Amino acid sequence: MSPLPLPKPRFVVFDLDGTLVDSLLDIAESVNACLELLGLPTRPPEAYRYMVGEGVPALCQRAIGGTHPHLLGRLVELARPLYRTRLLVHTRPYPGVSELVAGLAARGLPLAVLSNKPHDMTARIVEAFWRPGTFAAVQGYVREEHRKPSPRHLLEMCARVGVGPADTWLVGDTPTDVQTAKAAGARCVGVTWGFRTREELRTAGADVIVDAPEVLLAER
Repeated sequence: MSPLPLPKPRFVVFDLDGTLVDSLLDIAESVNACLELLGLPTRPPEAYRYMVGEGVPALCQRAIGGTHPHLLGRLVELARPLYRTRLLVHTRPYPGVSELVAGLAARGLPLAVLSNKPHDMTARIVEAFWRPGTFAAVQGYVREEHRKPSPRHLLEMCARVGVGPADTWLVGDTPTDVQTAKAAGARCVGVTWGFRTREELRTAGADVIVDAPEVLLAER
């Protein structure tokens, strides 16, 4: 399937934010609007690339910092519904990602999406850009104890499609994705077009790191 130093996968699972879609500006504008409502300083949009990836509570904790811990719960309460109203204002698939998904599907590989974004939001974004049936499973955040890096949902997906973790690639842009893959016994392909750096992915232990979607379509 590819020139990468990994066995060919039988199942490919994608992270959403920073991997399939660039959602950074919608996230930043939504949380900043809520910070303003609370009379707190906002953050530059680029700063949010180091805040996302571990669910809304962790995002809000990082956005609010350590100066107003009593307002954290209120920020979470405000941010979730506001972001739901603007999921797709700026969010779009990264260049080459739609072709990557279509190309892998055409080869008969089962595909899935696993995100720490709340499940209803994850499903809405996937439905906005990909036809029904493109992915064998789509799973977002439902319970704190099952969010990535917990391997729970990834292992459930493997069981659902009948492919073992060792034959599964988890494609993602953050150390959390690397940790999830390792916890499940899957391979992790780190991508640099998302929110985190090559060095962070390397340090986390990604099995391989790629710089463009088309690399994952290249034949050996």
